Amino acid sequence: MNEQLPVAKFPATKIIVAINIVIFVAMVIVSGGKAATTPTTQMLQEWGANFGPLSLNGEWWRLFSSMFLHIGFVHIAFNMAALWNLGESTEGAFGTPRMLNLYLLSGLGGSCCSMLFNPGVTSAGASGAIFGIYGALFAYFFANRKAMGKEAFLAGTKSATAFLALNIVMGIAFHFDNFCHVGGLITGFILGSFYLPNPTHQFSKHPIIGTLLVMGSIVGLFQYAKTIPFDVNGNYFTAYAHKLIDQGKYDQAIVLLERRLQKAPDDKQVAELVRILRIVVAKNNLRYQSGTGR
Repeated sequence: MNEQLPVAKFPATKIIVAINIVIFVAMVIVSGGKAATTPTTQMLQEWGANFGPLSLNGEWWRLFSSMFLHIGFVHIAFNMAALWNLGESTEGAFGTPRMLNLYLLSGLGGSCCSMLFNPGVTSAGASGAIFGIYGALFAYFFANRKAMGKEAFLAGTKSATAFLALNIVMGIAFHFDNFCHVGGLITGFILGSFYLPNPTHQFSKHPIIGTLLVMGSIVGLFQYAKTIPFDVNGNYFTAYAHKLIDQGKYDQAIVLLERRLQKAPDDKQVAELVRILRIVVAKNNLRYQSGTGR
């Protein structure tokens, strides 16, 4: 595939890979080695992982920071190998500035899609951005299929399709965040259509408009995600409630758990937790009313 693309020094690819590795090494050192194999959910959240109760409630920067975090050595090794190979091809085809835009905006698009459908899960990794790079290459292949020739076109698309299919299947089997993958892929394909190096296609004549369109869509999608319209796994309200319980905000936690019960009235664990919290709140109120509270 590299033979079909212009030669470049690939500075963006090297910088992005280096940033991911430096952050991972820092996590491993600070955690005393634990982050190398089994980082905890709390650890990932402290380092900036994407998590709906935090990301959708003021800490929006997690959509960005999460694309530079990884869950263990195998995770980062697999992602960085794919990024190194694909990044060179993409940077050679689209140029360094557009490669950076593709990585960052595709990562953000994937993070927003994750928040829209799966806001109760802690998510981290460069996969959304990498899928976006694949999406951009698909746009490149389709736009240049005649110039590339049938054999090269089929070889490139088959390789990319096989990788994407493998990751989707692995995502289903190992409960990876496929919503992030799909969001990144769509974002990258749209951007790639606007970023084609030869402006012979209608979209490629307006790269700035394409960038602004994607950025506006990401902002709009994020604002919509704040309404929690989907929550496929049903984890958001309970995960958020547990965060509030840890902070002693029992009344707010009860409100969230009751919203969970509206969607899943047969959830006995949540119902029992609500009952316990109401007892705790009632006792606290009695203590303050009797003057024993501080």
